[in-house]
Amino acid sequence: MKKQRSGPSAGYYFPDDCWEFIFRKLREEDERDLDSISLVSKRFLSISNRVKLSLNIHDKTLPLLPNLVRRFGHIETIVIDSSYKKVQDIDGLVDQISRSGVLNLQAMKFPWWSTKLPRDDCFPRLEELRIRADKDSFFKGNDEVPGHITDDGVDALASKLKELKGIVFEGDACFITDQSLISLSTNCVKLRSISLSLCSFDQHRVTGDGISFVMRHSPNLTSLSLVMWSLQLSVFSFSMDDAFANAKNLHSLTMSRDLISDKLFCLVAKARPPLKKLKLSCFMGQNSEIHGALKMLLQAYQLTLEELTLQGWPLPDTVMGDLAQYLYNLTSIDFYGPLGWTSFTFYTLTKSCPLLEILKMTHTGRQEMDLFCPDYSHKNQHMRHLDISRNMWFTDMMLKNFGQVCPNLQFLDVSGCMRLTNFAIRKVLRRCPAITQLNINCLNISDVFGSYSDHCVVKLKTLKAQETQIDDKGMAMIGKRCRNLQYLDIRCCKKVTDKGVMEVVRSCARLRKVSSNILPQMAFSRPSLRNIDPPSCDGLSEKIINTVLSLGCRI
Repeated sequence: MKKQRSGPSAGYYFPDDCWEFIFRKLREEDERDLDSISLVSKRFLSISNRVKLSLNIHDKTLPLLPNLVRRFGHIETIVIDSSYKKVQDIDGLVDQISRSGVLNLQAMKFPWWSTKLPRDDCFPRLEELRIRADKDSFFKGNDEVPGHITDDGVDALASKLKELKGIVFEGDACFITDQSLISLSTNCVKLRSISLSLCSFDQHRVTGDGISFVMRHSPNLTSLSLVMWSLQLSVFSFSMDDAFANAKNLHSLTMSRDLISDKLFCLVAKARPPLKKLKLSCFMGQNSEIHGALKMLLQAYQLTLEELTLQGWPLPDTVMGDLAQYLYNLTSIDFYGPLGWTSFTFYTLTKSCPLLEILKMTHTGRQEMDLFCPDYSHKNQHMRHLDISRNMWFTDMMLKNFGQVCPNLQFLDVSGCMRLTNFAIRKVLRRCPAITQLNINCLNISDVFGSYSDHCVVKLKTLKAQETQIDDKGMAMIGKRCRNLQYLDIRCCKKVTDKGVMEVVRSCARLRKVSSNILPQMAFSRPSLRNIDPPSCDGLSEKIINTVLSLGCRI
């Protein structure tokens, strides 16, 4: 630490590299905090520019893209979050970015479909690439395919991107075959991740032979995702037998309905790659053979498996109790949409998996009484994230008991659990005081914080309360009890008026994003606001929009 040489308030100051280290730590929690830091001084602006690693481009900022890329010289990821109509020349856009001198760019993400592959000579150091190609029927109104992905394009791309480590193919106009996989595996020796999400029923010809080739010739492969709806029959042939045996470094495996079979499960279990993540989606069968094969698979990986996702698996409580003995090493579990989960599953998993940090049990349709009893009076101290949204059978008493089992929750999503009332939300917030993110969308509740004492402050930073019965009184209590609130979503809350919104805006000094129609008042009242998301911009005048934008807010 050096001493300042002049000035009436001479003291000590941090060198730039020390500030850069501090800013990097702040970025790890939320990169948006760098926005506030950049306003302190020119020095902080320069340092924060160097630490920023991702850049989101929207409709309003699209024309400024070359300047933004030059400003943030260390950007690794660019997300083009602009509408399809605003960006139709993907080649021109990619060319703009390449000529801006981005040297560290590793990933570009386009959330909509494109008609051409990015030029392969623009970013020779590109490490991640997501390619989506869909039939443009949404805009054209017919089945015409204006652009598609073929083996020729993938072969040209693979020959140039020698540093490529991860690639994703998506869409029903992605007409690739085994040849594309062979080109990628042969040319991109650093390839670690391949994801195929192909929903064409007759155009792509990816088979087990291509998958086997990748596993044999890509020794660095750690992640493989196969979500394909028209996979050829050869996938189930003997050519897959040796495929997983060659996947010595495979840590993550995703398989969809057409691939799932007891035979394939046995092959994976026998090969024993060091799997840490396993995702099995869209299996709707009930046969006991597949349950037995799943048990064998989980037993084989009980020492290495950390994350498990089962989508559409109707496993009853008896089967779940049998499988739980092999899940004690898991830190994340995601169960989506089965018909058989009950509260028994929750208690079993939280007791059998002492390291569990994330649990998602969503979109179940079965009605079940709470099965809480002294046998379930355990506490899972590691649980931080609980998502039980869209469960019509979920009651106040169940949420209260769930909170008792997981006292250290930081994230809770109970959106769409229509039986919950104010009482349950209050109870779980008291039992889990560390909660910072709460989602209560679509609940019939109005005043969650009304019973708190005057000096009680809740730690909430994010509150999602769309389509609730919250009124101005409830908004005033949010402002009074949630002083650390940063993000508030109250879209479609018909009882909230301008008065209620302004109560929160004035009381929450850290507020950064909120929805409302009174845009200028909000922006003036709370300078920290960076995002205002109104239900619709159609009724806003150009003058109001320009005023808000001039204050540094994005609409």
